[in-house]
Amino acid sequence: MKPKDWDKIAKIYHEEIVSPLRKGVNNPLFRKLNKIPDKKNKTIADIGCGRGEILDKLAKQFKHVYAFDFSPEMIKEAKKINSAKNITYGVNSFSQLDKYKQKFDVVLAINSVLGPTITDVKTALEALHSVLKPNGKFFGIFPSMDAVLYQGMLILDSQIAEEKDEQKARKKTKQLLEEKQHDFVKATYTYEGTVQKFYYGFELDVRLKDAGFKNITLSKVYYPWGRDVSGYIAFSGKPKMWDWFVEGTKQN
Repeated sequence: MKPKDWDKIAKIYHEEIVSPLRKGVNNPLFRKLNKIPDKKNKTIADIGCGRGEILDKLAKQFKHVYAFDFSPEMIKEAKKINSAKNITYGVNSFSQLDKYKQKFDVVLAINSVLGPTITDVKTALEALHSVLKPNGKFFGIFPSMDAVLYQGMLILDSQIAEEKDEQKARKKTKQLLEEKQHDFVKATYTYEGTVQKFYYGFELDVRLKDAGFKNITLSKVYYPWGRDVSGYIAFSGKPKMWDWFVEGTKQN
């Protein structure tokens, strides 16, 4: 999505986007942040901050918070809902962060590296690495394409049980999963002309290493079944849908 697309939904963000920061989502982010030592003397940057739902909370923990987004309207909304004095705001894309090289102790990217091209992804990851201080920590959340395939398996199984015919079930599954709108090689989803990047776990590991990150670990952000899993069919009792949670470091 382009800045103008995010500008349009800035005021109705939660009606359009499923946030990993919502109540009921099992998100490791704050547990990880709580373990960072000496936070009161450290800076943190939320890059692609959107409406900045966690900025005031971060401002209580860290010496200074930097909040960047390429959507001017998102930054306006963030300023409205946050009041801490130790927050600096900026309308910046990933390609506009050169002056912040090696400035931050901690960097966050919460579902903000959305492509749509592989070149866009590489530019963003390299920028995230460049703004970290040596030994700095990176925490990111990325949409999971593995979870989309998992959803497809659940749909197929349910359709086989309903149709009693695997060929018919496969045809129905393709419709329900919107298979034509997914590119499972590039890991993208296209809706009304807008392309969004998703990620496989193995892909994240490779691309983060290529960008220079070390000590990379992947875990999951789990979403409760129901309305909080946007666009997906709920399968109560089955393991939950997820996004990828990534932790990495920048070494000397």
